[in-house]
Amino acid sequence: MDSLDIWPAPVTSDDRGFDAAVLRQLGRKPAAAPAEERAVGSPEVAGPGFQDASAPQDSAGAGDAAAVPARDPAGTGERTAAGRPTLREKLTASLLLVIPLISALVVVLSALRFADAHNGWWLGLIAVVLVLAALSWVSVLRRSFARAQRHLSVRLPGVVGHGVGIVRELDVESPFDENGVSDTVTAHLTLRVNPTQGPAFTAVLDAVYALADAEKLTVGSHGPVRYLRSDPEHTVSIETRLDEQRVQQIYRAAAMN
Repeated sequence: MDSLDIWPAPVTSDDRGFDAAVLRQLGRKPAAAPAEERAVGSPEVAGPGFQDASAPQDSAGAGDAAAVPARDPAGTGERTAAGRPTLREKLTASLLLVIPLISALVVVLSALRFADAHNGWWLGLIAVVLVLAALSWVSVLRRSFARAQRHLSVRLPGVVGHGVGIVRELDVESPFDENGVSDTVTAHLTLRVNPTQGPAFTAVLDAVYALADAEKLTVGSHGPVRYLRSDPEHTVSIETRLDEQRVQQIYRAAAMN
C-alpha cells in the first residue's frame, strides 16, 4: 500500500443518511443466508458508529452473521434469532419506564405526607428514593445499551460492507463561479471497489473536497469505502470515521479476498 496514493478526506460526507439507511435495514427481519455466506474466517470491519462483539472497536467476523442464531446475552442459555429480544430483555427494557414512574409516585406521596405532618423523615425518604432511582435507572440503561450493542455487532456485518475504492475516472468541477473562486469543489468519481468479501464492482459517487485536496486526486488514488450489501453499486460512500488500524484491516482483507 503506497500511502502517497491514498486519497484526501472529503469536506463533507453523508454519514447521517448512510447510518439512517443502515438502521432501516437493521430494523427488518433478518433473512436466511446461504451456508457459505455464514462461514467465519475472513476479516471484516463493522460500520462506523457501531461496535462488534469480537473486538471492542469495529472489527468483526466475516460472513452474513445476521442469519446466525445468537445466544441470549442475558445469560439464560436460550438461543434466539438475531435481533429478537428475550423475555428477560423485554423486562429489563421495561424497567427504564417503570423506575421513573414508581419513583415519581413515591416522591409525590411522600411530599403530600410531609405537607400534612411536617415531619422531616419524609424529606429524607424523598432524597433516598431519588438517589436509588437514579442509580438503578443508570444501571439498567447501561445494560440495555450493552445488550443493544451486542445485537448490532451480530447484525451489522451482514448489512454494511467495506472495501478499498480505486479511482478509475475523475472529473473535478471548476472552482470558478459567479462569486469568484470557491474554496471547495465537487469531484465526480468512478471507483473500482475491491471489497473485503464478495466480487469487485464499479460505483459512481460525488464528493466535496477542499480546493487544495482536490488537486491531489488522480486516477489510481485509493482509500477505504463503505456500502450497503443490499445494493453495493449505488450506496458506496467514502469511509472517514475509522482510525488507521482499522483502515489497514480493510486493506489486508480486500487484498486477501
